[in-house]
Amino acid sequence: MAGTTMRPVEHALVFVRASGDRLLAAERLVGALPRLLGPALHDADVAFRRVSRHLVVLLRLAPAPPDERLLARLAFWTARAGGQARALASMSEADREALLAHLDRCELSVKGAPAAELFERIAPLFTGAGAPEGRRRSPADLPGLALDVAGPGWEGMSYRPAARALFVAAPLAPPPGDELSLTIRLPGTEKPVGVRAKVSEVRSPADAAPGRPAGFTLSLADPTPAVQAALERHTPAAPSGVQAAPRLPLNAPVKVLVPPPPAEDPPRPAYAVIEYATDQELEADFVENLSHGGAFVRSATPHPVGTSLALEFVLPNGTRLQAQAVVMTAGEGGMGVKFSLDAESDARLKAAIAHISARPRRALIVDDDALARRMLADALTERGFGVLTAADGTEGLRLLAEELLSLDLLVTDVLMPGLDGEHFVQAIRKAGGESDLAIVVVTGRLTEGLEPRLEAAGADAVLDKALGPDLIAQAADAVLERRRVAADAS
Repeated sequence: MAGTTMRPVEHALVFVRASGDRLLAAERLVGALPRLLGPALHDADVAFRRVSRHLVVLLRLAPAPPDERLLARLAFWTARAGGQARALASMSEADREALLAHLDRCELSVKGAPAAELFERIAPLFTGAGAPEGRRRSPADLPGLALDVAGPGWEGMSYRPAARALFVAAPLAPPPGDELSLTIRLPGTEKPVGVRAKVSEVRSPADAAPGRPAGFTLSLADPTPAVQAALERHTPAAPSGVQAAPRLPLNAPVKVLVPPPPAEDPPRPAYAVIEYATDQELEADFVENLSHGGAFVRSATPHPVGTSLALEFVLPNGTRLQAQAVVMTAGEGGMGVKFSLDAESDARLKAAIAHISARPRRALIVDDDALARRMLADALTERGFGVLTAADGTEGLRLLAEELLSLDLLVTDVLMPGLDGEHFVQAIRKAGGESDLAIVVVTGRLTEGLEPRLEAAGADAVLDKALGPDLIAQAADAVLERRRVAADAS
């Protein structure tokens, strides 16, 4: 109709538990949105609520036919930063109202920031949300991929040396042709290596099949001989198809069948739960099964082929997703099922897997000295780590409870208010029963008897703060590498 003004298209980016490296990753993404989205981005609202640590970004895009490349780019990089992108038009009325009400309740907010001003206007909000005041910020920064060769999240990788083509298994992908910054960490090296890469091919979930998970192929531009050799040596073979049981039974997802009670009239529908204890378990099962809509449910009494199931997935962060499934195969170990999720659950599962796929190592720093925390965080970040920080042992235990399954390294001070470093380590190793986490203790006063006491408590290494952040980061990295080599040899 003549004279009618078209309304902008609204998209919401939602980040839960936005603190530490998650908060910084979200800030980098939001600051980069004008470059990622170009002229399509009109303006944005950004809001943070302290009590829940929820960050919401409401984008207003130019009213035009949807650009699938732009939306794919937005969904991928939002998921990599730990969030989920949703079009408001796809939400139910109740969900939209809940989102807008949440925006109104946030203590920190920026409203109607034009694309050209977004980078500068969000800085005070993220500082108020807990980002370090002295953090490095640049409007030229774009989000990038950090890959730890043979490390966490290396499931589903494959490499074709002649084509210099690296396949990354993930349910979300940037569009073909996008160039991105790739940081590759090589086993035994001190610092990651930067490589230029371009997305050359995308395999969508609709095109996935056994042995061919969803994902995208990166063409590497002029990788160094060391990168080439590491990728050829450490990239695992592509999965050969759905297996009757996971490759690593001891670390496989907890999969429990709950049979219906025998005496109900009408009988309750068959019901099964698939629970993942760690991010690695979820990603491994994505490569093996979930990528092409399949799952394996362990059971001593599997249901017959053709049985309909109500299937529930429990993700490592506690998220529960409901699905409808049908038994396709049945045997002594359990049953293979085909499942389908509703649009919202499917988006949440894809975002969760995209966030953890090919992830860098993650570290938690616990120290009551803000400057020491920041300097060590910077040193570990330069070595390719994602970093969380806590000001004391009590806050550290809270973060560990939330993030333990995705943490690789803990670096803690000894002398802190409240729970000191020695009792902090004891609480983790003994009360928590945690043995896989690498723990490095740093102290400014290496008194006699302190080192053996801390090692008895469960520390892998005790370091003098006089070494400085760079050498401490190097030594902590070496501790983690020794643990990985020992685990591979066992």
